[in-house]
Amino acid sequence: MLDKIDVSRIIAGHVDTLRDFSSGRRSFADIAVFFGTPLVVAGLAWYLRWGLYVDALNAILAAFAIFAALLLNLLLLIYTFSTDRSHPGALAKVRGALVRELHDNIAFATLTSIAIVVATLISVAQLKIQDPINPRHTGRVMTFVIVYLTTNFILTVLMVLKRIHVLLSRELEQPSIRKVS
Repeated sequence: MLDKIDVSRIIAGHVDTLRDFSSGRRSFADIAVFFGTPLVVAGLAWYLRWGLYVDALNAILAAFAIFAALLLNLLLLIYTFSTDRSHPGALAKVRGALVRELHDNIAFATLTSIAIVVATLISVAQLKIQDPINPRHTGRVMTFVIVYLTTNFILTVLMVLKRIHVLLSRELEQPSIRKVS
């Protein structure tokens, strides 16, 4: 029953893309960048006692709701790349691997965006319940969660951008094969 909303395969798929391309082994440096860097930034937010006010939370909420929708559309675009079989051979194998990794990364970014929306909604609700007239700012825990997720999202989207750039660059560099009739 809960398997319909189980997102563990999305997370595992994303983590599996964090590999050294030349060796094919999992890259602990990549894992440190994508999961350690957000931890450091969120830890800094915790240490400095950062708080997010309702206006900032509303802006984050709007931005990530839009990001979630755009990323879902990008997943559909990646699906069209995965079904295009116009380049046989070695290029198709590399292209297929890159498209699969892109799919995993975009799905993870979408999931992260949804998590940010949920955390932000919870934060706004908590602030409004505590003091509906003059809400203060988020506490250390929710700020930590939102900063961690946002930093992770930004890094993941940068990786997606680079991979899309590589994919499209390779596509554009290939001479088009035209059938002569």
